Amino acid sequence: MNPRSLRIIATAATGATLAATGVRAALPGLPADVDYTVGFAPAWATVLAALLGLAAVHLTARSRRGAVPVGWAAAALLLWSAGGIVLDLFRAFFLITGIPAGTFSVVDRPGTATRSAALAAAASVAALVLPRTRVPEAPWLGYAAFALGFPYPLAKLYWSLGGTFGRPEIYNEGFPAGELAVLAVGAVGALALVQRWGRRLPRALVLLGGWTATAMLATMGVMSVFGTLSQALGLTDGPVRFDNAGNVFTVGFVYGSWLLYGLALGGATLAYQRATRRTRPPEH
Repeated sequence: MNPRSLRIIATAATGATLAATGVRAALPGLPADVDYTVGFAPAWATVLAALLGLAAVHLTARSRRGAVPVGWAAAALLLWSAGGIVLDLFRAFFLITGIPAGTFSVVDRPGTATRSAALAAAASVAALVLPRTRVPEAPWLGYAAFALGFPYPLAKLYWSLGGTFGRPEIYNEGFPAGELAVLAVGAVGALALVQRWGRRLPRALVLLGGWTATAMLATMGVMSVFGTLSQALGLTDGPVRFDNAGNVFTVGFVYGSWLLYGLALGGATLAYQRATRRTRPPEH
């Protein structure tokens, strides 16, 4: 996609983020404040993120030096604003299918629209500045992503077997079969990005898996890390109890690993994308 098209998409996505935020603020009668959204990015962060995104588009169009740092600052804040979209989608699944799930089928619909727009804006702004950004192409990023996929599932396995160190005060979950299955898929996907056998897999499938997982991990990781920091600084309210060591450990170590996992996986996916583009034979 040419740079002009990317700028148009980035402008439209960041504009949609601003519009969705404004509509949500103007319609207080809608069920925007749902319990599960406590600790999500505040409206001011979303507005700031979108404005920075528009500034990044302006700077890249004029090839200004500050385009890259402004663009990545915008992408990071937009990812924070998109944080929680994974929870929205899970809840929407139960709402649409009608599978009994109690309050887990309640969806913050205005918030979901805002977070969806923010995720699209984050992706488009990142795509706009990526060509100007140097990313390590050594395989260590893929191996780092492989290793970072283990902390969360193994922590839940440890807690399910009766371990108490770092366990949240209220923990009623059973054996983490789903988390371990995701671990296995993620481990294979991370290795496929950096090992030779991964080059024999369908390129589109590898890229789809890599970028989808990156988006999910990054939004959840940024939401947890930024949300905790903003709560600690008194900028927002949130669910973290700083007087509970288990809660702080969960947010800092487990969810923080999601952010590092997403960043490593994103870098490995980009390196794979660039490497396979160069090595693929020309089409006749």
